Amino acid sequence: MAGYISTYMSDEKLKVLLERSGGFQADVHEFASGLIPADGKRYLVAFQAGMLSLEHATGALVLISRGYYPSAFTLMRPQFESLVRGIWLLYAASDTWVEKLSEPLTVESAKRANEGLMLAEMLKELEKSSTAPAPIVEQLKQYRDVTWKAMNSYTHGGLHPLSRTLVGYPAQLTYDVVRNSNAIVALATQLIAILTGNPHNMEHVRRFHIEYSDCLPILH
Repeated sequence: MAGYISTYMSDEKLKVLLERSGGFQADVHEFASGLIPADGKRYLVAFQAGMLSLEHATGALVLISRGYYPSAFTLMRPQFESLVRGIWLLYAASDTWVEKLSEPLTVESAKRANEGLMLAEMLKELEKSSTAPAPIVEQLKQYRDVTWKAMNSYTHGGLHPLSRTLVGYPAQLTYDVVRNSNAIVALATQLIAILTGNPHNMEHVRRFHIEYSDCLPILH
């Protein structure tokens, strides 16, 4: 059954954030629908990862609006991991890994891809990369350090969702989760804009950061 938001002083603030987040995501998806990645498998597969991250964010927002909080919060992990994978593919992945993750889906190609790097390893490779933007990598690491245990708990049906099923979901908790998700949306939007190879597309990203700054706890 769906969870619920307990009565709390920030209920109205949460309602406003959900409305603003819906507008933010609608604008992002309209923008993203007109983008095409630059030529090359690396750009295409990294672009696909960024778009997947955006889809997870939209799914989470829809679930929250319908009261399915544990299912929504579970999507925070793949939303984050898809973003990290996209950034890793662009800046740090070997050509071999780009090839593996670009192959048509078969039993064998899936097996090879499943042997790939986990989140911690991708972040380490990004830290070592001479081209990956250091501030972005640092933000990813901070996000991981703060949220990873809770994200895993929701993914695996651990203490967090089991406990919240009994006591409910305070508005403040949902408010914080949505803002963190929006921050990942902003980074994913920046990634796919970069992957087009057209610097003009970053003007739209900067506009989103300004127009929806009230929704974003990381990017200002």
